Amino acid sequence: MSICSLVVRARPEHLAAVSDTLANMQGVEIHASSEAGKLVVTIDHPEREVCSRTMMEMQNIPGVLGSSLIYEYFEENPHNHPEGD
Repeated sequence: MSICSLVVRARPEHLAAVSDTLANMQGVEIHASSEAGKLVVTIDHPEREVCSRTMMEMQNIPGVLGSSLIYEYFEENPHNHPEGD
C-alpha cells in the first residue's frame, strides 16, 4: 500500500483543466486548491510503482509548473512474503 501527498502548482489560467485531468487519474484525489494555482492532492494505490508513475505523469499535464512530494507512506503487503522474511 502506498499513499503520497503532493502540492501541485499550476498556471492559474489552467487550474480548471489541470484539476479535471488530475481528478481523472487513477488513485488521485484533490483535497484543496487555491486561485493562485496550488492544489493539494493524494495518490493512493496498492502498488508503489503506480504512485511513482502517476507523479511523473503529473509533470506532463499542460499547465502544470511543478509538484512537490510532501509525504509518502509505504507498507509492503505481508501476504506477498513467506513467513520468516
